Amino acid sequence: MSGERTEALLVTPLPPMETGLATYAVRVLEHTRDSIRWTVAFPGKADIQSLPEGPSYIPIDALDPDDVPERRIFQLGNSVHCFPVLQTLYVLGGTVLFHETVIHHMIRYCCLEQGRVEDYRRELRFCFGPGAGRVERILAAKGLPDTEYDSLLKRYPLIGRAVNASHSAVCLNEYAAGSIRGCYPPGAVITVGHPLSPVPELAEIRKPFPVCLGMVGSFHPGRNLPDVLRAMEIIRCREPNAGLLLIGGGYPEDLPPWAMATGRVPEREYQSWIRVLDCVLDLRHPTCGETSGSLLEAMRAGIPPIVSASGAFINLPSDAVIRISPDNIVQALPAAFDILRRDDRLRTLIGRGAADHANATGSVERLERDWERVIELAGTFSRAIVAERSPVSMAPAWVDPPQGFERDLFTGPVTWKFSDGSILTGPAGCSGGFLTAWGGGSVNGVRLPDQPAVIAFEGEELLFNGSGRISDVFWK
Repeated sequence: MSGERTEALLVTPLPPMETGLATYAVRVLEHTRDSIRWTVAFPGKADIQSLPEGPSYIPIDALDPDDVPERRIFQLGNSVHCFPVLQTLYVLGGTVLFHETVIHHMIRYCCLEQGRVEDYRRELRFCFGPGAGRVERILAAKGLPDTEYDSLLKRYPLIGRAVNASHSAVCLNEYAAGSIRGCYPPGAVITVGHPLSPVPELAEIRKPFPVCLGMVGSFHPGRNLPDVLRAMEIIRCREPNAGLLLIGGGYPEDLPPWAMATGRVPEREYQSWIRVLDCVLDLRHPTCGETSGSLLEAMRAGIPPIVSASGAFINLPSDAVIRISPDNIVQALPAAFDILRRDDRLRTLIGRGAADHANATGSVERLERDWERVIELAGTFSRAIVAERSPVSMAPAWVDPPQGFERDLFTGPVTWKFSDGSILTGPAGCSGGFLTAWGGGSVNGVRLPDQPAVIAFEGEELLFNGSGRISDVFWK
């Protein structure tokens, strides 16, 4: 990009929030502030003094919806820190950078924690229609183990309304992009790399085990730690000096003596601990569609990775990882590690391939190229929406029934039922649109068909007589 800087809004968590999205935002701002005139809106608190100079930083609550740039980018992940970002997306619309394509954990926790039960149920209805109540009951079952609860939330991603509120999307891997591409217009979904920060001066850290396997990044149930620990017992039968190093916060305290967790540590120690590993493990499953920044850090250090054949790991170069089935970690991990230990040449080649991949996807040059594309994408599709005069879709699954209408969850698509004399008024300035309806009545004097059909109409008011059903209204 050259000449005058492009104006854009970035809505994102910022440090000191303990989420990878905050770190990602800082890397982007550091390397694009000379080409993009950023306004950065953040939830909660931000340590503005430590952030890159140049952008304007404002709390989300201070945003004026009538005075925001045309290009609007929202960083969205599954962290509770992203809940205000999601609510702002619903109001403003724009381009979403999906760090994860499952956001059910975040929506459910925040809605229930804040007493917004009906908002949570609306999200469920938007995605699952007549099945919303069943999903809610499944997740409300008492006594679910953490791993099962985590898997259930991933089975029901609850991403539908975020997709609906955005005109375009950016993903960090092709697996995630492929899962949502069909929900957007052609060309509206792109993939970008995962920038990495420069490696600081390293600390001298003593290797805790002569043979050191490790996981990098914060704990969550999807990391399958119980299976990894059982696999380590088999590995130790062959390699009694082997141990497991867990680099990150949140891991259980009741670890066996041959395993240790560092807790959350500063960047210098974090990078130094990574470099004592003989092998890095990332066996998360099922997936949230995420790209593992912590795995990329270990790959950059040339540590040979063993990963699950799942999610975005499928897209990693075959000469940079060993993949194993997530359904048989206990037996497959010892076999994969045994191959690495016995074959020095293979171990060297995989470590080199891992470093090459991480350096390519995490470089400053890649970041600068990618964000030119992100800004172009945001501008192209925001202008397309304006050219279409900002159409508004009213979906009965999400929008509460207006007076004179009643929601029915048990039709194919969720519908509003209407009765004689019901009136539906569109947004100010609308000039007509398209109605999906059927039944024994009429709309604006036109008899409705017996089966669902799309009916074009003019004006900003719909007058219904008789009885029937509506599954969608699209106002122009």
